[in-house]
Amino acid sequence: MPQSKAKTLADFRAAHDKNVIIPNKIRAAFVAMLKESLEQWDYEADFMRRAGISTTDLATFRDQFMDHIVIAPSGSGGKAAKRVWFADVKVAKKVRGS
Repeated sequence: MPQSKAKTLADFRAAHDKNVIIPNKIRAAFVAMLKESLEQWDYEADFMRRAGISTTDLATFRDQFMDHIVIAPSGSGGKAAKRVWFADVKVAKKVRGS
């Protein structure tokens, strides 16, 4: 019988701890976006679907990734401003003009 690899606390957290799982899903979404284009961006709802996370989870962990987010001003008709997620922090910074 082959010997299995020892399981670590990191393995447990990766499987069961939302404080590890959700940020990892967000980072994986950035990696997928970067494969499409360095300048790839998604509106928040699309990004949430891409990452496979809920609105509650995204709201909980959003602050950790603020460098990736640009607040797009509202368009005509009084629509609310939208959060836009950029795969690359440098591109987001350029869009913000900072």
